Amino acid sequence: MLGGEGKPTAMTINILIIGTLCAVALLIVPRFLGRSKERMLSQYNVLGKRFRLKRHTFTSKWGSGIGERHSLSGDYRGYPIAIYDHFQGKGRSRRVWTSLTLEATFAGEREFVIESLATVDGARFSSGNEAKMKYGDTGAFTIIGLDEDKDTAFADRLASDCLADFNSPGAFRLSKGFFEYRELGLLMDEATRLRFQEALLILADMADGVSEYVGSSDA
Repeated sequence: MLGGEGKPTAMTINILIIGTLCAVALLIVPRFLGRSKERMLSQYNVLGKRFRLKRHTFTSKWGSGIGERHSLSGDYRGYPIAIYDHFQGKGRSRRVWTSLTLEATFAGEREFVIESLATVDGARFSSGNEAKMKYGDTGAFTIIGLDEDKDTAFADRLASDCLADFNSPGAFRLSKGFFEYRELGLLMDEATRLRFQEALLILADMADGVSEYVGSSDA
């Protein structure tokens, strides 16, 4: 809309500015997201080749290339595993995690969480009753959500055996027959990938330990 002398009005100028900003955003944001996705997929490709995992791509309602989600799945030492990212919330409250899961249904209803001093707040799982323990060179671990004393003692041994040399910002848990290791954020670089590789070895060792423990408890 033009003013009385053929000059654009303030509303017209605002519309033009907003339109220009939107056009710039449409050019910049996809490129930024594309680079981030390329970095993540590069690390996924390494994991896929190293552990013979299959990559899955899930398209969003926006179509191919926009808001796509990716995951890896396969088997490791006889256990079904998966690596994927997931989020909660919107805008500034949005949080994104990367999770590695390993299926161990023989664990039954046993549940526990293992966190260390290095675990960042955003990666922590919901906590219940807590019993802090210290062992090894890694400092204090927290074992959470165990109902039986014998299971608490077992989880203590499991953590000290499997996590003595593992220092990471992530957290571990066993819930409903699934072991999980998760970190806050996306798997974007080599350092993060190496932690997830080590976490996979740890989850498999934990599953082996739980299998032996369940067998001895049922005997």
